[in-house]
Amino acid sequence: MSSRIDANAAAARLRGAQNILILTHRRPDGDTIGSAAALCRGLRQIGKRAFVFPNEDLTPRLGFLLEGLLAASGFVPGLICAVDIADVSLLTDSAKGFARRVDLCLDHHPSNVGYARELALEEHAAAAGEVVWAVLRALGAALDLPMWEALYIAVSTDTGCFKFSNTTPLAHRIAAGAIEAGVDFHRHNHAFFEAKSKNRFLIEKTMFDKMIFSADGRIACSWLDRPWLDSIGADDDDLDNLSTLTMALEGVDCGIILTQNKKDPAYKISIRTHEPADASRICQSFGGGGHPRAAGCTLSGPPEAAAKRLMEAAAAELALC
Repeated sequence: MSSRIDANAAAARLRGAQNILILTHRRPDGDTIGSAAALCRGLRQIGKRAFVFPNEDLTPRLGFLLEGLLAASGFVPGLICAVDIADVSLLTDSAKGFARRVDLCLDHHPSNVGYARELALEEHAAAAGEVVWAVLRALGAALDLPMWEALYIAVSTDTGCFKFSNTTPLAHRIAAGAIEAGVDFHRHNHAFFEAKSKNRFLIEKTMFDKMIFSADGRIACSWLDRPWLDSIGADDDDLDNLSTLTMALEGVDCGIILTQNKKDPAYKISIRTHEPADASRICQSFGGGGHPRAAGCTLSGPPEAAAKRLMEAAAAELALC
């Protein structure tokens, strides 16, 4: 079990280390990549040899953040730091070998299982980017434009462009700092929250066409099968944040999306809820976790049976509210 530490102690551990390797989670989002990029640049600024471990799931939309930061094959780390990773099951396949070797984790997930030797966890933070921001300040790093850009993407993507209920005053302060530093927030907001590929439009149409409801319309659920996704050439960017769309439906308090994995027939589950329903509690009953408003797990198919189980668990959660 991890020893809990604060941002100052985390900074002290990093300051005393060399050859630092930073891990990000599979199917990476803006928070894990933005946090890793900002931390890596800050460590380099104070004279540390730091790299981000290559993530085979990384897509071009986020890849630019890690240009020049990736570890070369054969790099031997002196300290391994995970960012935005609540459980080693969320490591990429290529990073599984580090599962028992993580020295430090910077995270904001209440469901963090404590796998790292030391854990700087802020459960009420909107994003891991907030934790990294605090660590960078404790390190004495002078945040430059690339660091601010990475932090802006971290906090904006995990708050739905500051619309989700997890949005904090600090997330807004980080955004303000980024804007003051010259970050082109409009370009990033368009890229992450407005622009859609033709595949994305087709995916959304199919998702809504297949959607089923229960609990008097309070629960909405849909699924996407891998053979169909592959047939249209969908990539991970096309599948980002689909569960959020269900919450725009009037009367829906719990949205559930099942997306079949690439490498196995199981389904990745994404659940969103409105207060007071707890998405994390629903997912924990299936071995997953996350946040009260957004959580995930993995279930085997067929999707109709998995959807039924999830909707029953969601109905039980709503009954508690």
